[in-house]
Amino acid sequence: MKVSGFFNRIRLLFFNFYSLFFCLKYLPFRQAIKIPILIHPSVKVKIENKHSIILTGRIWRSICTIGFDATLGRSNFKSMLYVGNGGHLKIEGFTVISKGTRIIIDGGVMTIGSHFFCNGDCWFNCTTSIVIGSNNMYGWGITFNTTDGHHIYVDGNVKPMEADIRIGNHVWIASYTHISKGAKVASDCVVAQCSLVNKSFDKEHCLIGGMPARVLKENIDWTAK
Repeated sequence: MKVSGFFNRIRLLFFNFYSLFFCLKYLPFRQAIKIPILIHPSVKVKIENKHSIILTGRIWRSICTIGFDATLGRSNFKSMLYVGNGGHLKIEGFTVISKGTRIIIDGGVMTIGSHFFCNGDCWFNCTTSIVIGSNNMYGWGITFNTTDGHHIYVDGNVKPMEADIRIGNHVWIASYTHISKGAKVASDCVVAQCSLVNKSFDKEHCLIGGMPARVLKENIDWTAK
């Protein structure tokens, strides 16, 4: 037990040194020295602009963790953080992004509110705008995608390929759900497992589910364990 505790302290020290290097590379110096982002060395990082990550609000050590284990056995992919083509990642408070989750910001802006928990193996593809409110909790294997990736023509006319995604405050999105371009989920809602959300849901306190999703129940609420 003593040997195990010693090695755990060594690992934590290594994680902190690695994270300090990451923060100094991508954050303003006064923020970086507080090591507000604790990132696992296994995360594949490609950030083209030093100022692509923006932290707002009060800054403290490990306000954001990226690439560490969450639910046992649910993280099978390699974590990734890519911010390029003038894109930005904005973090407004306490944030947990678990192992296996991949964030790809390709010219868009992804904003994450405070008290955000994202389980493993999720995928965020942001080419326009993704806005996530405060107190959101996401299961594993969730997909956010603001783009079709290819143009679609109807009667010879091109349809919009990209659209923003908006998620309100206090929203629980269950595992294996797909959030498509143009989707909106109002505050205090729950999205059922294996749903496809491809339109706007403006009414609060709803259970949303199905493929495609629809309102299943109204006047609901939820709390984390």
